[in-house]
Amino acid sequence: MTEDLKLRRRVLPLLAGLPLLLAGRSAKAEKGQAEVRLDGTEELSLPSDMGDFVIRIAYPEAPAPAGGYGVIYALDAGWSFGTLRDAVRLRGQDPARADAAPVAVVAIGWPARDLVDMARRTQDLTGAGVERLLGWMKAVLMPEIETRFACDPAQRMICGHSFGGSFALQARRLAPGLFSHVAAGSPSIWTDPQALLGAAKGEGKLFITIGGQETAHAAEAAHQPADRVARIRERDMMGRARQLAEGAGVPLKIYDGLSHGASATPFYADAVSFLRQA
Repeated sequence: MTEDLKLRRRVLPLLAGLPLLLAGRSAKAEKGQAEVRLDGTEELSLPSDMGDFVIRIAYPEAPAPAGGYGVIYALDAGWSFGTLRDAVRLRGQDPARADAAPVAVVAIGWPARDLVDMARRTQDLTGAGVERLLGWMKAVLMPEIETRFACDPAQRMICGHSFGGSFALQARRLAPGLFSHVAAGSPSIWTDPQALLGAAKGEGKLFITIGGQETAHAAEAAHQPADRVARIRERDMMGRARQLAEGAGVPLKIYDGLSHGASATPFYADAVSFLRQA
């Protein structure tokens, strides 16, 4: 038998199995199953009458203090979890913040590719879905988390960007005192302006941010399509964020030069600092 034939007999069976291997990986990705597990993290699937949720948890590296860990409950796990986890860990390594209480991240996503499901996101984070999801968090998610580690209610944050930001503000309005800290990045106040702007004096320390480019003028300068400019003008993200911040008596942090999407990354990092310092 020639060496070439021997090589083919060894390699061809491997190649035959390759499509099945790739298909298996693709199926995992479609179901939102991570192929890489980060140290100190866990993934849960929890049912609800709104459909299943996928929860990603990043556990603190330090032992729990007497009062328990701080906890960040974050919306949009597919976008928020990695940034928040890294921000928490990097700040824990800062000698200037060595006394800061350790913080866990609990991020809420959907059983879809990258944990992002745009239809469910709209359904769950706006309108009537807000009260249903908030009720599920109180009845199911938060008790489940509190069986896993000790939590400090004085260091409990709700955190979200865009639709997640408006959800965080609604949680502050609908469940006074449930969250000690509320972080809302570029919140979609336009989804319910009367309720959100009318409840600016709600309970919970408030951190609110906006991208400096989230104006109709910036969209026009960037030669955005006319319909997009009109939509940005109607939603008035900047104006409503200013109005909310003024009504709540807190500063509005503006990320100069950043668009709506680009402002999410610095927002999540600053939200961690807000929890640990406020």
